[in-house]
Amino acid sequence: MSDKQSERAAEQTGIPDRTEGVALTGALGADLRSVTKAWQEVVADFMAQPTLMWETTQKFQRDLFDVWFGNSDIETPEDARFEDEDWNKNPFFKRVRQTYVTWANSMDEWLERSGLEGIERQRAKFVMDAAKDVFSPANTPFTPETIRRARETNGQSLIKGMRNFIDDLQNNHGYPAVADRSAFELGKDVAATEGAVVFRNELFELIQYCPTTEQVHKRPLLYVFSQVNRFYLGDLTPERSLFKQLVDSGIQLFAMSWKNPTREHSNWSLDTYAEGVIHAIEVVRSVSRMKKVDVIGLCAGGTTVAAAAGALNARGDNWINSLSLFVSILDNRPGDSDFTLFITDESVAAQKQSVKRQGMMKERDILEMFAMLRLDESIFSFVRSNYYRGEDPLAHPLLFWSMDYTRVPAAMQCDFIDMSHKNSLPKKELRVLGYRVDLSRIEYPVYIMAGSTDHITPWKGCYRSTQLFGGHTQFVLTSQNHTQTISARPDNRHLRYWMGSELPEDSEEWMKEVTETDGNWRHHWVAWLQSHSKLRDAPKHLGSEQYPTMEAAPGIYVTEH
Repeated sequence: MSDKQSERAAEQTGIPDRTEGVALTGALGADLRSVTKAWQEVVADFMAQPTLMWETTQKFQRDLFDVWFGNSDIETPEDARFEDEDWNKNPFFKRVRQTYVTWANSMDEWLERSGLEGIERQRAKFVMDAAKDVFSPANTPFTPETIRRARETNGQSLIKGMRNFIDDLQNNHGYPAVADRSAFELGKDVAATEGAVVFRNELFELIQYCPTTEQVHKRPLLYVFSQVNRFYLGDLTPERSLFKQLVDSGIQLFAMSWKNPTREHSNWSLDTYAEGVIHAIEVVRSVSRMKKVDVIGLCAGGTTVAAAAGALNARGDNWINSLSLFVSILDNRPGDSDFTLFITDESVAAQKQSVKRQGMMKERDILEMFAMLRLDESIFSFVRSNYYRGEDPLAHPLLFWSMDYTRVPAAMQCDFIDMSHKNSLPKKELRVLGYRVDLSRIEYPVYIMAGSTDHITPWKGCYRSTQLFGGHTQFVLTSQNHTQTISARPDNRHLRYWMGSELPEDSEEWMKEVTETDGNWRHHWVAWLQSHSKLRDAPKHLGSEQYPTMEAAPGIYVTEH
């Protein structure tokens, strides 16, 4: 299907046609030096076409002359960075904005006439769009908003902004804070669902949550989150908590909380984490006295769970009753991510060498990886608010969680990079714990969920997982982004989701036949879980004789930095 056909299909269904993003495991193989090299290539291409360079430069100079002499009729597109009326009414700031638009337009015109095609054109567009974000006049301290705020506060906003800047240098790797780090307390305001740790080893803690109903569904659920972030995205404030909704619906819930690794754990690999998932399943089976459990994996945790499920299936252990994969890509393709434009054999080798030298992917590395996707949203918008206007960071639970960074061991990151670059999982070439993983041999039910506005794991990449399993698969597309799929309030009246009765190979074909439903997809998934399990009396105590309770939820690993 062509791009225009894809856009038309998206318009007809109301589903955003979003494919750009990071495709998380793929992004780990992107070498940022290759992004710098791409910009150097753009400059070289510009210099290599002197006629086009001359014509583009001359037109830019003429347009700039018109702007500063008040003769320009250039259209300034809607842009949230320039909402202040002085950007349009103040003669000086109006000209500054028009200069920026003129410059941006000249770059677009050069690219259109450059003759660049294919991946070279895509790379050029990426780095030029990044340059537009970086060099926006809204990112300077001399803006209408900053000046007005300084006057209103008698300069106190500038002093407060400097304090915020110093605090971030000391506590946030030199990047502006997206949330108030002191606004929430773990175990009280967030991650507050009642439960207790029932197992701990060097790799993870296993938490069992208290039932809130007299009867529970017999089949327990094991929640496995990404190694890149903290597990409590599923348990933010009570009104947002997926965990609370599950236990209130009679689901017996267990959750894994990964230890934040240090350099001494650099050899923790995909095998290590997959074996951890299998060990957690064993404990859940023992505590619940059930032979099979339901398992959910989120983001990179979904990749780990799929690997563990494949190994279990290959060795003949029928321990899983159903598998849920949320915002997770198993079948990696180059078109999934802007970062794949910069992934080559050389960049993969460079990234692996770098992370092995460090022993891990550090918190700052992960922060910068995500920030590269949305420079203005992730960095510059907070520079403007926190530093230039001296505003306090927001007290928002989702943003608070997003700042609770973790690390990834070198061996695990290298496995992620290889698995993505070689796309070994769908090719049935991945070996985990000595077993070849073949997901087509998995015949139990699988539930796959993706977010239509997700730029971390774009939904079309998630959709391809529907073709990998051998049993019945359900695919649900929600109207949310990556983190909101899990953390949005269930009563949000703007939520909707789409499902189709068939799962064709092409996601574009699936889009043509979907049915839209108002509300939160979580209700549909919980009902799906409940349909696989009968009711029984709720356990009177957490844990068991073999696995007695330890610390209260959310445990101690989530507090370690």
